[in-house]
Amino acid sequence: MKGFIFEELNGGASCRTYLIVSPRTREALIVDPVLELVPAYMQRLAKDQLRPVLVVDTHTHADHLSGGRELARMTGTVHAGAPAGSVQRVLGEGDVLVVGDLRLTIWASPGHSADGLALVMGDRVLTGDTLLIGATGRTDLPTGDAESEYRSLQRLLALPEDTLVFPSHDYGGRTFSTIGHERLTNPRLRLDHEAFIRLMTTPRTEKPARLAESLAYNTRPLDAHDAPAEQLPAL
Repeated sequence: MKGFIFEELNGGASCRTYLIVSPRTREALIVDPVLELVPAYMQRLAKDQLRPVLVVDTHTHADHLSGGRELARMTGTVHAGAPAGSVQRVLGEGDVLVVGDLRLTIWASPGHSADGLALVMGDRVLTGDTLLIGATGRTDLPTGDAESEYRSLQRLLALPEDTLVFPSHDYGGRTFSTIGHERLTNPRLRLDHEAFIRLMTTPRTEKPARLAESLAYNTRPLDAHDAPAEQLPAL
């Protein structure tokens, strides 16, 4: 659909947060918000009088604190996606998100984490930490699995080559890529199955600086302030 807002909210920081807005209803979806930036997101929503209907986390983040629950509370909407037990609504394969005139289809995309999701929307895909620009998500963190990631990547690579790729991280200041560009230039995607598994299972000594803090915060259970799933509106 032409005319919809699709905006990255973190100003090119390595963590990427996406705002998607229906042009007709001004309903908004926010994907992978960062806790420290929630006040800035609230200002952005107020600026154009946008009406958030859903906040989504594409996976259990291991390097930063998710702002999903806090943003959902502040806007009176639903925190969905992953991880199970910490979001109000778990999303999985085949679920469809409706935001005004826009439709996004959920693909299960495990590998970087067991609960990874990709959001497919017309000419673009939000790949979470499965497919990055010029790389792929590491698989040596909790619940990561190289074989699962290989299969998830092959599925993403079957999308049309002009499909725009928007990952949840980029460390080089790049804003997007395409499936065709990644097929040709991403060194990990040029590896055969055996070489990919060998590379992704090679031990890495460096860990995210906030690994333990992030996992503890992002996987904490729902509390009394969060409406149970049966009380939530349908997607």
